[in-house]
Amino acid sequence: MRLNIDENQYILTHEGVDLSIPIIAGANNVNAWYCDPVRIEPVISEQFVGDVNQGGNVNFKNIHLNPHGNGTHTECVGHISTEPYTINQCLKEFHFYAKIISVKPKGFWNETFKEDDLIIDKDQLEQATENWSDEKALIIRTLENSDVKKQKQYSNSNPAYITKAAMEYINELDVHHLMVDMPSVDRELDNGELVGHKTFWNYPTDPQTHKTISELIFVPNSLEDGTYLIQIQIMSIESDASPSKIMAHRIHKS
Repeated sequence: MRLNIDENQYILTHEGVDLSIPIIAGANNVNAWYCDPVRIEPVISEQFVGDVNQGGNVNFKNIHLNPHGNGTHTECVGHISTEPYTINQCLKEFHFYAKIISVKPKGFWNETFKEDDLIIDKDQLEQATENWSDEKALIIRTLENSDVKKQKQYSNSNPAYITKAAMEYINELDVHHLMVDMPSVDRELDNGELVGHKTFWNYPTDPQTHKTISELIFVPNSLEDGTYLIQIQIMSIESDASPSKIMAHRIHKS
């Protein structure tokens, strides 16, 4: 289907590219934060079997997961706040212009933790967003990029993260929705400082409740850097985060 954005631009709905990683049961699902693997299990009792292949009439299964550690998710400021903000309350608009950029994290000696880190810093983002056009969503694809990210076990691996200066620059761009293929915008072990999250949401000074962060996305190499129309899909759940599906659509000129 063709959907007109305005008189000069349109998208083809069948061309949408899914930037989320499918949630699957077992050890092959992407995982972070020391979470247990996803479990999808039939409800079984003396009178009922929730699995057609085990003799039941229907498939009727419980799903056990942690949104932050078991796959692509979208979170609101409620992730770090004492106030009970929820993603269902905070995310009220779902379509945005987004800029996809590709950045290779660079090495950084972390004096505090006496460890080599990988970071995304301000100068890299400045270079990658030279053609910024007031998009409200920024999608960061880290290099090198491969399907390995779909099954990667990130716990205790000190993944790349975004520096405070880079996050301040993201705020200067007026980004409302930040999306990354890393498990977090912050360092895995940071003594609970959460500098990236707090900077992006301006918490606790002036919480930006309309802004979201999506983590553990996957941007296929078939999508070139540039501007797209995206849609964020979440569950209607009163929690700080939801598993999410993010669709990117190429913009065509009329």
